[in-house]
Amino acid sequence: MLLSGIFPPVTTPFYPDGQVYYKKLESNIERYSRTPVAGIVVQGSTGEAILLSDQERRDVLKSAIAAAAPHKVMIAGTGIESAIETLRLTEYAAELGYDAAMVRTPHYYKKQMLPANLLAFYRAVADQSPLPLVIYNFPQATGYDIPAELVIELSNHPNIIAIKESSGNLDKVKAMVDGTRHVKRAATVTETFDAVTPRMVKAAQADAMKESRELVSVASLTGESERPKTAPPQDQAKPSSSAVTVVGKLKTRQKEVGFQVMVGAAHQLEPSLARGAVGAILAFACPAPTAS
Repeated sequence: MLLSGIFPPVTTPFYPDGQVYYKKLESNIERYSRTPVAGIVVQGSTGEAILLSDQERRDVLKSAIAAAAPHKVMIAGTGIESAIETLRLTEYAAELGYDAAMVRTPHYYKKQMLPANLLAFYRAVADQSPLPLVIYNFPQATGYDIPAELVIELSNHPNIIAIKESSGNLDKVKAMVDGTRHVKRAATVTETFDAVTPRMVKAAQADAMKESRELVSVASLTGESERPKTAPPQDQAKPSSSAVTVVGKLKTRQKEVGFQVMVGAAHQLEPSLARGAVGAILAFACPAPTAS
């Protein structure tokens, strides 16, 4: 899956009494869907997922994706300290139709955050996750900074496709980009190289089915039988390129992508891109999505 571009990690609105303001969340998602952002992250750090109940997390995910445009990549924040609970929330996000899951590093028992344990955690989730995973490293909040060497090793897992690196360490960004260059995968994209996800293909198929049901021939209304007509050579459809797949109005092709390094520090976006990052999940994009 292609994750190039800018993604706002949307906030979770609340009423003054602390209840989640779901209608406002839906309104915000609809507005973001009309901006140039590549996609939307629901329940990142600015979404305050860590302060929500289990049911509120699920309800926020459900409300957000119901309001999102089908052409925006939707990423669900599903990281919880427990691998089992992380997997359960990830599976729920997949049922709702999310495209990827962002899983923050477990961090509470810091002395136990050894490389072998982190490898076991992410591999256990990735092995069973129905969604591709994005590692989320935010040491300013968690107090734990996942080493670049560990990320490079995890990049070899076929279901771990990216990292959101929020440490602000440019040398680490470069080290991860350089250390994962061997990872080569195919991603489905549009003709203009925007991301295409299974959810988008499903939406295109549904639109095509709807249009086909709405098209009624004149012959079927008059009772006349239709005879196939041969179009003049200049009007006959040309066979599409073998590199292009057409689903309804959606034309897709394949693009080679590697392990994708994304960043979370807006003031370091340009130098991060210069070092090989492909995009960013930026809190700054929440108030300024049209600046993407």
